[in-house]
Parts: sequence; C-alpha cells; structure tokens
Amino acid sequence: MDYLKILHEDSNLAADFDALFDFFLLDEPTERDEIEGKCTFSMDGKDFARDGAGGEYHQLEDGSIGYVSSEGQCGRMAESIDDLIHLLVYSICWHDYCDSSQYIDMGTLEAYAKERHTQITSYTEMNEWETVVQALGMPSKANVAVELQKFYDAAHREPLYQGFYHEEDGSITPYESLFF
Repeated sequence: MDYLKILHEDSNLAADFDALFDFFLLDEPTERDEIEGKCTFSMDGKDFARDGAGGEYHQLEDGSIGYVSSEGQCGRMAESIDDLIHLLVYSICWHDYCDSSQYIDMGTLEAYAKERHTQITSYTEMNEWETVVQALGMPSKANVAVELQKFYDAAHREPLYQGFYHEEDGSITPYESLFF
C-alpha cells in the first residue's frame, strides 16, 4: 500500500495522522539536517518526515527507514515505509517501546506490548485513531508484539544506521541507539 501517497493526497488525513503519531510528512524528500556539517551518518538517506521535537525520519539508500532525534539518538526503525506506518499506527507511540530487556522472547514482548498499549490507549483519542486506520485501509487489529519485533530487528540489523556528531575539538561523539 502506498501510505505516503494517501497521506500526501489528503491533507486532513495527514494532519490527523500527525496529531496522533507525531509524524509530519514533508512535501518532498530533502537533505538531512547535518547541523552545518557537524553531523554525519553511516548511510546515505533523505529526510521525508519530522516529529514535533525536531526528530527526522530518513529513507535510507537500501529503502529502510532511519530516525534521528534532536536528543542524540539514531537508528534504523523499519525495513520499509509500510513497516514504519504499521509501527506508528499499531504501537501508537513507538518511543515507549525501546526497552531492549523486553525483547528477550515473544512471551515477554507480548506482555510488554499489551501493558504499554493499554496505558497508551487510555490517553489516546481512539475514535480518531480508528478513522485514520480506516482511511489508510488498514485492519483495526494487529499483533503489536509482531510489529515491535520487526522494529527491534530492523534497529539491530547490520550495517547499523548510526549518526556521529563532530565536536569543536575534533573528537567524534556517536549518537545513542534507539533502544536502551
């Protein structure tokens, strides 16, 4: 499914999607913010969406999706746009699922997903969520743990997507991983 095309063609849907998932789709891919040459990345890519805190979503040279936060985190999130949209929609707040200790086996991950999802949906406008999901032609039910496992696997696949900040003194500071 070409989710980005659907969002580009319906500005109201794109605004609702952004409000729910903090995902502002750019009109067209642009160069990544390299902070005046002080930031470099391990793979080529283009910025195609942003979040409200200044984070950027990058489509990487291999078609996978990377993310760099304004707080110094960087990593691959998904193997494709479809996987990214599924992660955003079904996890609702992917940042809340980055505890790597919860990914030791599927049972632990399922319990983690259920607990976090229950908390997140308690303060999310689920009627609006349902409207967005229907407009995108997605099922309203999904196994969140399966989507999260894809996220974890993408983030840990070699070669890793990494960012590096070039300090004034010439030293290089690697960005932190998305998972802690």
